[in-house]
Amino acid sequence: MKRGLATAALVLAGLAGLVAPAAHAVDNVPCHSPTTRDLTDPLSGHHWPGREVRFCNLTRGHVPVYAGRSPGASVVGYLEQGGAANWFVTEMRGETFRDGSAENHWWGSTMADNGRWGWVPEVYFAGGENNEDDAGLFEPGGYTCANVCAPLPFWAR
Repeated sequence: MKRGLATAALVLAGLAGLVAPAAHAVDNVPCHSPTTRDLTDPLSGHHWPGREVRFCNLTRGHVPVYAGRSPGASVVGYLEQGGAANWFVTEMRGETFRDGSAENHWWGSTMADNGRWGWVPEVYFAGGENNEDDAGLFEPGGYTCANVCAPLPFWAR
C-alpha cells in the first residue's frame, strides 16, 4: 500500500511539472541603490528637490543619450562609463531600438556626461530580455495623467 501511494505521488509530481506554466524571464540585474538628487529643468528652471534616482548597470561605456525615445532622435551626449556608474530617473516606452540581436522599446531618462538630458535605450542595460523593462526602474506614475497633474517633468517628456 505504501509503495503504491509513493508511486502515485511521484507520478502526480511529474505530471504537475509538465503542466506548470513557463517561467517569465526576470531582469537579473535591476537598477539599484536609490538615492536622491535635486533636478532642475534646463528649459524652464523649475526645480524638483530630492527626486529619487537609481543606478543602472550598463553593458559598456560610451553609450549614446538620445533627445527622444526613438533611434532616429539626435544624440545629445554619451555616458562614458559602463557598469553601475550611471543614474536614471525613470523609464518609459518608446520606439524599438536594435543593437545586433538585442532589441528593446524601453528607454531610461538620465543626464549625459555633458549635462544634457535625454534617453538611453534599455538595450544597453545589463540583464533582462528583449523588450523587457528594467525591474528596478519605474515609470513616472502620476505624471502620466492629462489636464489634472502638473506638466510632465522634463525627464519624462
